[in-house]
Amino acid sequence: MKELSVDCIIERRDCHSAKWELAKKYSEDIIPMSVADMDIPSPRELIECLGKLNKKGIYGYTIFPNNYKKIIQKYFLRHYGSYIDEESIVFCPRIIQAVSIYIREFTCINDNISILSPSYKPLVNAISLNKRNAILCDLIYKNNQYYINFDLLEDCFKKSKVFIFISPHNPTGTVWSKNDLEKIAMLAEKYGVFIISDDIHADFNFSNNKHIFISSVSEYVENNSIICTSPSKTFNIPGLEISNLLIKNTCIRNKFKHHLEALGFHNPNYFSASALIITYSNCDEWRKELLEYIRENRSLVKDFFEKEIPELEVVNSQGTYLVWINYKKLNLNEDKLKYWLINLSKIEMSWGSDFLRGGEYFFRMNIAMPRIVLISCLRKIKEGLILLLEESNYGK
Repeated sequence: MKELSVDCIIERRDCHSAKWELAKKYSEDIIPMSVADMDIPSPRELIECLGKLNKKGIYGYTIFPNNYKKIIQKYFLRHYGSYIDEESIVFCPRIIQAVSIYIREFTCINDNISILSPSYKPLVNAISLNKRNAILCDLIYKNNQYYINFDLLEDCFKKSKVFIFISPHNPTGTVWSKNDLEKIAMLAEKYGVFIISDDIHADFNFSNNKHIFISSVSEYVENNSIICTSPSKTFNIPGLEISNLLIKNTCIRNKFKHHLEALGFHNPNYFSASALIITYSNCDEWRKELLEYIRENRSLVKDFFEKEIPELEVVNSQGTYLVWINYKKLNLNEDKLKYWLINLSKIEMSWGSDFLRGGEYFFRMNIAMPRIVLISCLRKIKEGLILLLEESNYGK
């Protein structure tokens, strides 16, 4: 039986969707391919489960069931081949909150914190807004894919207390190899750097290998890291705000839990714990179908641009449902790119300037949507470019 439902288009303009509501600042008819949530319904089992809870009509305080951590443990073993000690699992509503808490409570003002660039801006903001120094380590862009500059990373580690790692990487979609992880771990141990790894896109790994947590490649990193995980991207439930941190080091874990409690983080919301339990327990087939669907969407986008707009180069990557695209060959600046896509194509993207250094001449496209909508968006992009070229020729 087919589990994935992509035949109907869900109207999201009437439910306070961040992605869809924010796009209205441009126009009512803009289609957003920006914010990283999916325009694909969550699993049927989840919808039915939350529907039953909703019908009770009482939204009281909620606690975690006794099997909560066991279910997470089984999911990680099943899909990543990783055994996770139940004791190491710590609940936090959002990953960005966990990152900020560690920065505030385990580092000092003006400490240096390294992060690869281009980078997901809220993580960099978590550094700067907490009065720490963000040390950007530029990735190498070569032959249409990204690599870590380990000489530069070593220089960054020499002066950093913490390294914020994104795996798979956002925005480039890079899936880091085991060799990459081992090199990072070696440098972290050499310079005593603590690693916070954001693995929220872990399930969207389209390589031939399972996702590898950096904590699994080194005893040092295992005891000097926080691995941040969540079902939110995979099962399209970011609005339920449920994440789980893996903190092996007992001393760090207890101190972190103390700060969580001090800030008032203790109970999940009414729906979130049930959502994790049902998705991590009963939705493997849906997950499998989703990943294949996203894989096909990725191929469709790459093939379309190669044939129809070869100047747009889709970066070679194997992770996430976010496509990172180089538009430098079109000889446009970002303002002209926005005019083309927003005014002429009626499409909103995530713009390269939002991803700091290294984002120049790139934009990020969210392709997690029904294929019929994706195809329509691709056609709109091409039609908008034709109009842009006509305007340019007319002005000559």
